[in-house]
Amino acid sequence: MTRNETIFYFALGIINITSGVLDIEWLNYVSKPLLMISLFVFYFQKVKQNMNTSDKTMLVSLIFSCLGDTFLMFQGQNPQFFLLGLGSFLVAQLAYSGVFKPLGIINYNKRYPFIIYGFVFIVFLLDRIPKGFIMPIVVYATAIMWMGVTAAERQTNPKSYRFVLIGAILFIISDSLIAINKFAFPIPLAGLWVMATYIAAQYLIVEGVLLGKTIK
Repeated sequence: MTRNETIFYFALGIINITSGVLDIEWLNYVSKPLLMISLFVFYFQKVKQNMNTSDKTMLVSLIFSCLGDTFLMFQGQNPQFFLLGLGSFLVAQLAYSGVFKPLGIINYNKRYPFIIYGFVFIVFLLDRIPKGFIMPIVVYATAIMWMGVTAAERQTNPKSYRFVLIGAILFIISDSLIAINKFAFPIPLAGLWVMATYIAAQYLIVEGVLLGKTIK
């Protein structure tokens, strides 16, 4: 992305984090959806002349990420919004996996860290999650770990690879913080850490994918 686009995106991120820290509800409602909308617009502008299936899948992931963000804003009003947000991000993770996954590439050394982390994390949370949430969370955790695996096995230039892999790891960290804070124990300034890692994650993934197109 251009320098101005990057500045705009992270300025939005700072506004959103500030709205959470200072508990300015209306500002959060405005700024949070705009994060993924801005990435969608920036990505679309870069690929619209030669858009392929992978690009369309990337845009689907950003759309469902935006839906997930929007649903999660209202989870305090109705627990079902948490599940709707989880479902939206499930689609986003599967879409990212579809973009990242090289056909026929398997590297077990790169898979093991994600598999082990996912298993240990689910076991850690299992007794703390309400019964109605267990299956959706296990399914989502599996999907985001698979997204991490596909990022680790992705075949591209080194800079694009690093950006996407770091982004995927930050995404996993962000969602882990959400789950710990919601089901295990409160994390001081949880909203700040969740959004900081999430904002960086989405940027790095989008920028990394674009770098895969421009750097040979």
